[in-house]
Amino acid sequence: MQKRTLGKTNLEVTPIGFGTAQIGFVGMEQSDCDHLLNGVLDAGVNVIDTAACYVDAEEKVGKSIGSRRDEYVLVSKCGHKIADDDSPEWSPELIRSSAERSLRLLKADCLDVLLIHSCSKEALENEAMIEALLKCKSDGLARFVGYSGDRGDLDYALTLDSIDCIETSISICDQQVLDKSLPKAKVLNLGVFAKRPIANSVWRDMTKYGGPYGGYTAAYTDRLKQMDFTPEQVGFEGSWIELALRFTLFQPGMHTALVGGMNLDHVKDNLKIADQGPLPDSVQQKLTEVWAAHDDGSWVGQT
Repeated sequence: MQKRTLGKTNLEVTPIGFGTAQIGFVGMEQSDCDHLLNGVLDAGVNVIDTAACYVDAEEKVGKSIGSRRDEYVLVSKCGHKIADDDSPEWSPELIRSSAERSLRLLKADCLDVLLIHSCSKEALENEAMIEALLKCKSDGLARFVGYSGDRGDLDYALTLDSIDCIETSISICDQQVLDKSLPKAKVLNLGVFAKRPIANSVWRDMTKYGGPYGGYTAAYTDRLKQMDFTPEQVGFEGSWIELALRFTLFQPGMHTALVGGMNLDHVKDNLKIADQGPLPDSVQQKLTEVWAAHDDGSWVGQT
């Protein structure tokens, strides 16, 4: 894969990165993680995204590929409550202790990117919290810092001079960001990671997954149902996954799309999709038109 420069950080990143939420939340065995994560790196992916609140994902990443630390850009997120720490959410104390804990678990000396994890605008207005994040940077715990989130909270984060990167939802089912936050991030030369870049594959029957995952994807399921189109109806001859991934991968100003999963073959398939390049202009236009025809302004970014 041809790498991209991650905004002002000058880090060279692959267009597809690997998100580790699933390996934490579903309780994936360590031996399976070893196979998956080493396979991801062997396939050429060089961005690994995780978070302190992804159950034991950081620990699994550290055990699996900590010894290969110089082969990937490591992104983690902080601010939510973590085990064995009584500090309040979004407090300066928790930002610091969470970052230190992440480094221990990930078997890393330094994070490449440390992001505040989906807090509100009100939390971002706490100067002490931002100062704690910046101290993590100045003290060498992280090379670059920023914010992961959506909607008005993201818009506020983009007014902060101190951030280097953002992570936000971008997909065929989450397009408001394309006309608002993403252009501003590009002007500011911020590194941009796209989370939920394939809209959680909601063209599948999500009812069989049940549990919290069904609720997590409900907004996207409803939006796709209302938009009511197939790949063929927008002039695309490929599969849903090809359509969705290529839509996100080649949005102006987006550097790395974070795709999770538990199947190494799917990762390799995604890399082949990336090699196909942007969608035809006519397909891209139809996808934005069908979105615009149904979004009444309430289809805000999904965290």
